[in-house]
Amino acid sequence: MSEEEVPGHLQGLNPEQHDAVTTLEGALLVLAGAGSGKTRVLTRRIAHLLHTGVDPERILAVTFTNKAAQEMKERVQELVGEPGKKVWVSTFHSTCGRILRKDIEPLGWSTRFSIYDDDDQARIIRQILKDLGYDPKEVPPKSILSRIDGHKNRGETLADLRRLHRVSPGDALLRVWGLYDEALRAADALDFNDLIGHTLRLFREHPEVAEQWSERFAYVLVDEYQDTNSVQYQLLRILTQTHGNLAVVGDDDQSIYGFRGADPDIIRRFKADHPQHKMIAMEQNYRSSANILTVANFVVEQNSVRERKTLRTAAAPGPVVRLLVEETPFEEAEKVADLVERLHRRKDLAYGKMAIIYRTNATSRLFEAALARRQVPHRVVGGRKFYERREVRDMLAYLRLIVNPADDAAFLRVVNVPSRGIGTKTVSELREAAATRGEPLLASAKGTALGETVRDKAMRGFVGLIEEATSLASELEPVALLAHLLEATGYREMVEEENEASRKESLEALAQDAQGAERIGDTHGPLDRLQRWLDQTALAGQDEEIPDGGQVALMTVHNAKGLEYPVVFVVQMVEDQFPHAKSKESKASIEEERRLAYVAFTRAMERLYITRARRKALGFGERFGKGKGKRATEEPALASRFIHVLPPEACKGDVPQVVTEDPAKTRLESLRGFLRGRAEVEAQPSSLESLDPLEVHTLRELESLEQLQEGVRVVHPAHGVGTIQRVDIEGTLPRICLSFGGERARWVPVAQSRLKVVVE
Repeated sequence: MSEEEVPGHLQGLNPEQHDAVTTLEGALLVLAGAGSGKTRVLTRRIAHLLHTGVDPERILAVTFTNKAAQEMKERVQELVGEPGKKVWVSTFHSTCGRILRKDIEPLGWSTRFSIYDDDDQARIIRQILKDLGYDPKEVPPKSILSRIDGHKNRGETLADLRRLHRVSPGDALLRVWGLYDEALRAADALDFNDLIGHTLRLFREHPEVAEQWSERFAYVLVDEYQDTNSVQYQLLRILTQTHGNLAVVGDDDQSIYGFRGADPDIIRRFKADHPQHKMIAMEQNYRSSANILTVANFVVEQNSVRERKTLRTAAAPGPVVRLLVEETPFEEAEKVADLVERLHRRKDLAYGKMAIIYRTNATSRLFEAALARRQVPHRVVGGRKFYERREVRDMLAYLRLIVNPADDAAFLRVVNVPSRGIGTKTVSELREAAATRGEPLLASAKGTALGETVRDKAMRGFVGLIEEATSLASELEPVALLAHLLEATGYREMVEEENEASRKESLEALAQDAQGAERIGDTHGPLDRLQRWLDQTALAGQDEEIPDGGQVALMTVHNAKGLEYPVVFVVQMVEDQFPHAKSKESKASIEEERRLAYVAFTRAMERLYITRARRKALGFGERFGKGKGKRATEEPALASRFIHVLPPEACKGDVPQVVTEDPAKTRLESLRGFLRGRAEVEAQPSSLESLDPLEVHTLRELESLEQLQEGVRVVHPAHGVGTIQRVDIEGTLPRICLSFGGERARWVPVAQSRLKVVVE
């Protein structure tokens, strides 16, 4: 068949990709290494199914983030046009939400149930703990909620914990979880994890419903299969029970969500449960240069539990991976910020093409500050998300209460917003009355606020406002209903009086978002579209917002997964940071940390910098002189075991020469390296234009005042690289005048500045 005769969706595929796209029947396992084109395979596979005559409504493709689902939808529609809109492409949670919207009633919920997010859940848990008399310091609400989520992710119920004695009888979790589930049911609500758990329960308790859905979806495709937990896996087994057409695409080397119940062994479980499966390994990488892949492969190949594969590329070797070391975390952040600034200026590289990746969120502060000092545009991924903003949550709560009058969390959020004179005492009395009568707060408010007091009139006014909006919800599209609520509640007037531009912008953005609800397909009338849009907003809140193209991205490895950047800095590669201190509890945890390093490295397309510091950050007392006469101790930071003796042909810089992961030897060797490094440090200096950001410059400790001459370049730990303009060493406090690029020259004391001299 000539190239012209090959269908468009099959063109440009390598042999492994072609095999994965055209193998349609039965169980298929595609091991897709980082950057090997898994999204291309999934979308082309859907196109091929449609090309062979499969009804688009009988195809289900599931993934883990709304961003990935949206990207897949768009690519499918580009390939096949209108039929692509009818394919179910969504996250696990969104898929289950749609199933439950149709068939949840046998479990005791209405099809208008609310979906509670983290904030809603936390409010309920806090109130339960308060009612039970627990001290929130001794029983933190966040901890209880995390434990409940963890058990639900593993498919465990409260009954399982009691039956298997998984927790002690006096554990607060046993009392709180039961009341929490009762509160959800009373509010006709599900939390995020219930969407999958209740769908699985529905299928098990009502096999006829499971069979209907299995027959509905003749072909099921799964993206990021390595992130699947046990509950999701069981769901997939049931959905494919009538036909067995299950195609999964994943990479056990990128299984990094153990805290959500994911297990890299899920791939071996698939092979065992589908003995007639076909496996295809995609090892051709189209993202990273050869040197980056060499380093990434070296790290992950140290894991003992993995499917054997090695990424390869036809691309040029590219620049070597730079291993950079500074004395302190502060200086490390300064170095990275300067590299970002100079790569932007000298190489004309857009800020949005660079990312700083770290193991934990707490790491970001030093790097944020360093970028801010240089006025480099940046954004932390995982910061405050759009759907978490107060004004957005307030208006969504009004809309949720209209759709589901039993939604007590929504009621409590807006009953006195804007202020109506309904105080906490009134609300507390209402909660007691509602509990006594066994009804939702809104219904109880309607039945109890019958007097002529100010608070009764205020409560009746609120109830009337909700009832009026509810009657309009069947007639007005979501955007028009939102506009009505903004006026009727006085919320718009409140925001205008506060005169906060950001809040106005948020409400305008929410209105634009609501406008899009009119285009939601498979809906019947405005109220149905409102419900579907609210579901989308609830589920969208689970995704992180990605910076636009004009900002440097700062993010954890978990948030970086699925993304790629021409230049990546993986920072703070030291023991107890990366790998994380808690990971040392087991070999399995260390192997997941190593997979995290592999994911971080393979985000880089062209240049990869791996950075660390020789010393740990000073504590508060050490930094600010707590305890007179005490000298701050300099504790070495041990180089991460993941960068020991990396392949020299792919790296350049400070490679710690430690050939074992034995903790005692690692500590001894790192201490020796730390002491050696006090005299001479290889590092890239900070802000001087004339220093090439792609070269390593030698810095030496200041040994004598004679080294300080006009024109000599030095590194100041706070201000970066500067050139000496004037020298004043005659007085009791020697000082020098430094010029830092285009900044105004400044005098700095020599004795207190820990200067290093740039060796030409």
